[in-house]
Amino acid sequence: MNAALRGELESARIIFHLLLESLSDEELMRRSRNPAWTNKQMIFHMALGFFLLPSLSVLGLVFGRLPPAFSHTFARVLNGLTGPFNVVNAIGAYGGGLVFTRSALSKIFDSVYALSLKIASHIPPDAWTRGMYYPTDWDPLFTEYMTLEDVFRFPVRHFYAHVKQIAR
Repeated sequence: MNAALRGELESARIIFHLLLESLSDEELMRRSRNPAWTNKQMIFHMALGFFLLPSLSVLGLVFGRLPPAFSHTFARVLNGLTGPFNVVNAIGAYGGGLVFTRSALSKIFDSVYALSLKIASHIPPDAWTRGMYYPTDWDPLFTEYMTLEDVFRFPVRHFYAHVKQIAR
């Protein structure tokens, strides 16, 4: 992993913790600027991009070694499942925000972050430019084709895209 990418990930991790700690218990339970979720549920959703990184990176490593038609077909199938994905995404944030304490969310975030860095440390330099097709209907931050480096940048971009939805 290059130093710039490592710095982006670390900056987002620090800001995640600062944001989580800066909100009072009352503010966490306040409705966010996304009317479907509270601030705590929004923060869980923001963390979810990081929680998916280990799985997405393994998928990228596997599909990056296969002919592009495999991941292109996979992405088309996933695009066809956008409705169920949106339901799971919404329920996941709702439930995660209700179930996890501030402390548990912080610890899980750091644990998954450390796992992601461990995975990244084992990725050969030439593999960072390999990639796969992604379901662009699932998230506007997904591009049709993403390299492993793009995949590792996704949770950072996803995090910052939602920061403005936290209500103070």
